[in-house]
Amino acid sequence: MTAPRPRITPLLLAATACALLAGCYVQSLHPLYSDRTTIFDPSLLGTWVAEDDEDFVFTLEDTTRGVYMLTCDESGATARFQAVLTDIEGVRFLDIFPEEPHNDNGFYRDHLMRVHSILKLERMADTLSVADFDAEWLSTMAAENKLSIPHVSLDGAVLLTASTEELQAFVRAYAHTPEAFSEPVRLRRAL
Repeated sequence: MTAPRPRITPLLLAATACALLAGCYVQSLHPLYSDRTTIFDPSLLGTWVAEDDEDFVFTLEDTTRGVYMLTCDESGATARFQAVLTDIEGVRFLDIFPEEPHNDNGFYRDHLMRVHSILKLERMADTLSVADFDAEWLSTMAAENKLSIPHVSLDGAVLLTASTEELQAFVRAYAHTPEAFSEPVRLRRAL
């Protein structure tokens, strides 16, 4: 008799992402970055505030390892992520990975899966534009069998299961496709 397979639920997917943008998130089991694509840009360090919602604050700190610590503050509720900046043929993406949840219940923690989210970044002076892969676009691609990388469809959401190399090829192919990304959130540098 084989052991039952773990069931991945939409709640598990939603619980790992900071509410940067409205709607569902496209998430990945594996990181987008590799040693070859990881970069560090000190001009991203600091605090950024959403232009449309001043209660949403995005702070990037240097961890001295070439990895950022991203703190997302949404109306006083904070979440922390490891964030790695990666360059895929001249387009910058931030791969965010949530910290281990602060919960003393080991049984609970054992049933959560932390996953990567991929955010496209564009910086113009003191404005940062942040967009994630559009979940509806990706779900449609999957439903029409046009999604060429390994993935799992979960009640309208898509969890990418592709390797880092496959993710990089996918991102490279769609980095300049506007409909592949959500409407960007614009953040301005806090004074």
